[in-house]
Amino acid sequence: MDFVVSEEFYAVYEDLDDKLVVVVDEFIRKLLLDHATGWACQGRIEGDRGGSWIITMTGRGFEGALYWEYRSGEEIVLLALVVRDR
Repeated sequence: MDFVVSEEFYAVYEDLDDKLVVVVDEFIRKLLLDHATGWACQGRIEGDRGGSWIITMTGRGFEGALYWEYRSGEEIVLLALVVRDR
């Protein structure tokens, strides 16, 4: 499965510490393998520019969300990443 990242996603991702990069990477790997499952499609968000799916992420000392969409039958777009300490 191919994927691309938006500038908004990358701006947050590149500022993560190494520990969080490992965790977020695991969520991305799982998404690429299971993008059509209920786990990957936890919630749907609709806006003026279309819709996206959201995956909530929790772990030791952090929580966050990964916004993504499935385009053109073969590509996942990672739209936004929100991560904060708990």
